[in-house]
Amino acid sequence: MFTMEQFWSLVRTLLQSAGAALVTKGLIDAGSAEIIVGLLMNVITTLYSLYIRRKAGIVASAAALPEVAQIVTTPEIARKVEDPSVTTRF
Repeated sequence: MFTMEQFWSLVRTLLQSAGAALVTKGLIDAGSAEIIVGLLMNVITTLYSLYIRRKAGIVASAAALPEVAQIVTTPEIARKVEDPSVTTRF
């Protein structure tokens, strides 16, 4: 499994490679490739940030911490988080 740093490094490398391929084929210039890759990284990370900060994402992030033994939450959120430490009292 990838760490988040490894994942984002891979995404960045793939986007840079795609930009370099477009430059090599003469479809865009190097400056445009930089702008496009930068824009895509910005949009992708922003969308990911919004996704991970939803309620179930925050609970899943907290449950992944080794210091957290149990999280008690609502049944709705507990169903969305696949982690045995996330439970419900209801």
